[in-house]
Amino acid sequence: MVTKIKAVIFDMDGVLIDAKDWHYDALNKALNLFGLEITKQEHQTTYDGLPTKDKLIMLSRDKGLSHSLHLFINEMKQKYTMDIVNNCCKPMFHHEYALSNLQREGYMLACGL
Repeated sequence: MVTKIKAVIFDMDGVLIDAKDWHYDALNKALNLFGLEITKQEHQTTYDGLPTKDKLIMLSRDKGLSHSLHLFINEMKQKYTMDIVNNCCKPMFHHEYALSNLQREGYMLACGL
């Protein structure tokens, strides 16, 4: 028995868009409000791929970030990320082409978070 694929689910970040640098820039912008920064080297070797809350816990442990600032920094990071997304996230032709072909061929499409 042959099973036909009926749907394709994409992970947005890293597949349809590459927002790794956006998250890094937004977090640093929020941290800079308090004179802190994560270097590119630190990001790539220590913090990359972790949720913001985990990064903030590590920054409190390793760099003396006050725990009382976590909520505010996280909210600012989210705001700055959305600002970057609104300014930088544009459709890419090859993504539009691939998705439209899949849709035309009858596949159901979804984007997972």
